[in-house]
Amino acid sequence: MGCLAAGLLAAAPGMQAVAGTAATAHPARRASFVSFKSFMAATSAARYGSGSAVRGARSFDQMRSYILATYRGVQVRHSYVYGGEYFDCITTRSQPSVRDQGIKTIARAPRAAAAARPSGRAAVSPLTLGLRDRYGDAVSCPAGTIPMLRMSLARMTRFPTLADYLAKSPGGKARQALIKPGTAHRYAYGSQGVTNYGGNSTLNIWNPSGPFTLAQQWYVNGSGAGTQTVEGGWVHYPAKFGSKSVLFIFSTPNDYSSGCYNLECAGFVQTSSSVALGGPFSNYSTHGGTQYIFGLQWQYYAGNWWMFYSGSPVGYYPGSVFHGGPMATNSALTEYGGEAYTSGADWPQMGSGKFASAGWTQAAFQNTIFYIGHNSTGGNVAIWSSLNPVETNPACYTISYTGSASGGSWGTYFYFGGPGGHC
Repeated sequence: MGCLAAGLLAAAPGMQAVAGTAATAHPARRASFVSFKSFMAATSAARYGSGSAVRGARSFDQMRSYILATYRGVQVRHSYVYGGEYFDCITTRSQPSVRDQGIKTIARAPRAAAAARPSGRAAVSPLTLGLRDRYGDAVSCPAGTIPMLRMSLARMTRFPTLADYLAKSPGGKARQALIKPGTAHRYAYGSQGVTNYGGNSTLNIWNPSGPFTLAQQWYVNGSGAGTQTVEGGWVHYPAKFGSKSVLFIFSTPNDYSSGCYNLECAGFVQTSSSVALGGPFSNYSTHGGTQYIFGLQWQYYAGNWWMFYSGSPVGYYPGSVFHGGPMATNSALTEYGGEAYTSGADWPQMGSGKFASAGWTQAAFQNTIFYIGHNSTGGNVAIWSSLNPVETNPACYTISYTGSASGGSWGTYFYFGGPGGHC
């Protein structure tokens, strides 16, 4: 991120330094803190310069205009730094998704479907731990606001175009859910084709190496250019989110021709003040040590796709973001597992960097995996998943699957991952 020094915002690659205003409170301690107001002023005044990945002045101007449009009219009550990134606490009703979709009434969340308590230690949200950042600011958001990772030119200009920045992976548009062979993506995952209204799994959290790798859930409907998804999990994507794996969600209405992470385009309406999408976790699992976990659940309810973090509602995708497409009513496919991408010959680690056979405290896992169906009266009911395990490149990444009949308290579960490398 840029910082204030001698009244100037330090230029990110591809942008010239412009005048800014330092925070006045505790000037010696806060001299480098970039307030939201200063950030917006610097972004507005920034001009293209050489030395970044951005593809020329036109792409730079599109990026700057996108940031300014995204933050148009938002009301910020507090800002803090966590994991080296700025987060702004934006009033729930002024968040971009509410504004751009013309939402007048924020929907009410359903209850999370019950899940067993799996082995591991819960990774609680850092916003609930009473932390303060290096400037003395509370790492938390007040009631009535939501934390939003600051979308800056410093991060955006690591990419050639705005479309590359918004895409799910460094390779841009690619089939992320229904796997195509021979692509720059490889997978180890379990799949079930079944009419569903969401689902659940518990994931252990790792911080692997490499340019792009993740552990996630996919809920999918449609085919071809009409493929639609809601997705979530943890992702290690240093160019976009920094050196630590972060919590993420993603959705596309049109087979990845558009869509975005988290709150970066009009779509997801966040309701929770205590979970930061795109933010690092409080803890990460270690080989042979404590396994830190979180529960992720999606639930289609009253026309919206709700996301839950460890049983608490975070927010929802309104059904309208799918423009009358298949995900506006239900999902037809559930997938759980890992994905990796490379633009070169060597593949990144997936999961913990260990093959599935390494097992407990060594390999990545997802457990308590179930999908949400409807009972005879149309109410939601949790049903253990019956997954078809897939390894697209077993020399790189593997999956070891156990069904609910023999899964004990874990229900349906699997270990997955691998070291990658030249494979």
